[in-house]
Amino acid sequence: MSDGVPAMHVLYVSHTSGVHDDRWIEAMRSSGCTVTPLQVDPEGNEARSRVMSLTTELGIDIIVAGPLTTCTSHLVGLDVPLVGLSWGFDLHEMADDESDSDLSWMVGLAGLIVDSEPTRSIAEDLGVSRDRIELIPWGVDLDLFDPTGPRAAHPDVPMNSRVVLSARSHEPLYRVGDIVTAFERARSLVNDDVYLVVLNDGPLTEEIRAGAGDHTLFLGRVSERELAAWLRRSDLYVSSSETDGSSVTLLQAMACGTPVLVSDIPGNREWVHAGLTGGIFPLGDVGALTQALTTALSDANVGESINRAIAQVRSRADWSGNSPRLTGLLRRVSVA
Repeated sequence: MSDGVPAMHVLYVSHTSGVHDDRWIEAMRSSGCTVTPLQVDPEGNEARSRVMSLTTELGIDIIVAGPLTTCTSHLVGLDVPLVGLSWGFDLHEMADDESDSDLSWMVGLAGLIVDSEPTRSIAEDLGVSRDRIELIPWGVDLDLFDPTGPRAAHPDVPMNSRVVLSARSHEPLYRVGDIVTAFERARSLVNDDVYLVVLNDGPLTEEIRAGAGDHTLFLGRVSERELAAWLRRSDLYVSSSETDGSSVTLLQAMACGTPVLVSDIPGNREWVHAGLTGGIFPLGDVGALTQALTTALSDANVGESINRAIAQVRSRADWSGNSPRLTGLLRRVSVA
């Protein structure tokens, strides 16, 4: 490993195998680690035995695992140092848990990666020592997510129309149905032609689609390059999530110079300051979201807020600059 850290074999354990997993794996490999990915059942079934077997078979030095609630917690107490990788929502769920669950296992982690100041505060409140926590915003590929570049086109979206974009997964946590409902109400209040483009999918897709009108398009999952093109094409990016750390899609929107409107939750407040870098509405308040959408679509003076948002992301959320912090954490874990 670079920077004087001995080469290590890391077992990366997650219950997903997506773009965010790929980014962490690549970050560890680029710092000199050998990385073996392992996708496990989110309920923890057989995960522990599989990890124990691979740890012995491959000579694993460190385990990096997340989310905390569905993955890391099942692997506590093994003979190999365990680094938790928070996905943001997991720590918020733990903080809101009123079931008196035993969270003492958190204290035994060799290290913990968090993506925002609010999640770091939660981890400390749960007993994790600050010197074991590494704050690494998930960040943005600024070479791809940039205001310049191709803009998306679609035959059902006239080029002179305005576009509102939703890109979160269609799960209860992200409340995409709120956006569709508020958009249908707001569209009747604005004079120009405006469309809602809904990307991604999930278990609630058909239910959400049932509440949509003829100016709402469901385009499913797209590549990162296609997402960047849609963000450049859009006049507003909206997220109504109940919980987030540092939302990557929000940061990508800001990096592309797309005005943003997001729910008022701690993870969003770290990046979006009302009237300065975007708009905020009360979580779960469809009426307030409708008004905020109407106002945002009527506001032509967003140049300064866009510039501030771009500057903030470039200074604090550059993935190529943030990801090497992982090296420092692995160094500390390796010598502990």
